[in-house]
Amino acid sequence: MGKEEAGSRLDVFLASRFTYQSRSNWRKILEEGKILVQGKPVKPSYSIKEGDEILYLPGESFEPPIQTDFQILYEDPYYITVEKPGDIPIHSAGRYRKNNLTDLIQEDPRFEKIYTIHRLDRETSGVVIFGKDPESASKLSDLFSKRKIQKTYIAFVWGEFPARLKAKGFLISDPSSLIRKKRKFVHEDSFRKSDVPEEDYETSETIFRKIGEGTFQGIHFSKVYCLPKTGRLHQIRATLYSLGFPLLGDKIYGKDEGTFLEFIEGKDPDLIAKLGMNRQALHSSSLKFIHPFTGIKTKIRSNLPKDFPR
Repeated sequence: MGKEEAGSRLDVFLASRFTYQSRSNWRKILEEGKILVQGKPVKPSYSIKEGDEILYLPGESFEPPIQTDFQILYEDPYYITVEKPGDIPIHSAGRYRKNNLTDLIQEDPRFEKIYTIHRLDRETSGVVIFGKDPESASKLSDLFSKRKIQKTYIAFVWGEFPARLKAKGFLISDPSSLIRKKRKFVHEDSFRKSDVPEEDYETSETIFRKIGEGTFQGIHFSKVYCLPKTGRLHQIRATLYSLGFPLLGDKIYGKDEGTFLEFIEGKDPDLIAKLGMNRQALHSSSLKFIHPFTGIKTKIRSNLPKDFPR
């Protein structure tokens, strides 16, 4: 551990750094002796020292339940496109070792092996595409990296969104947030590279268009069409939050980040009362590209899920 972590309680540090477990869960894991510091079990209240080596021995652990009702939208000899539900991770990570979309698809005898090409956040629903072999995955990954695939999303946000808005600028870490992985969008006209380390910012560009509005759970919302020109981590969520129109249901980028801190502490906050929904209202609605093997213009669409406002 470095100087920044020194003096922190171990359970607090683990909950803030590794958010796939709540603080209460990390405390239980520590009490079970599954985390060693300098080779020895320690209490949750242990104060971290500079140079400490922390080892996690998870063993067999409980995996959270997930939505398994995914649908196959499109399949050909090269690709499989899936309609992802709003509560399942794409791949194995954290507590989700087997409960993830990739492993579930591979349980189907039709698909011996699939290859991840792009990713969606666990709570983002909609279109996701996998390669059936390494060459197919590589060719489509190349189209993604060269921005030759048009991705569209539908978002439901708090408030009265403008008719049209273009957000071109940079994504940086949010220094005002208590959440380590939280980012914020800064418009290109307001950004000074000299103020931010080079490794801590990325260019970002998204076009937004309002396509509807209404009331849900007593909240006035806007329905927004999102066309990301770049593909950055949390790009749409962080940009909308920074523009003053956070997603309904977003624990990190929602109306109150304290809800996320309560959530990882295991306090079971009322998500609908505080955020409007139980999960973030972001849906990958379509992918459009020139098929790298057939040359055919291909567009795959996904309808809005049932838990979204109508």
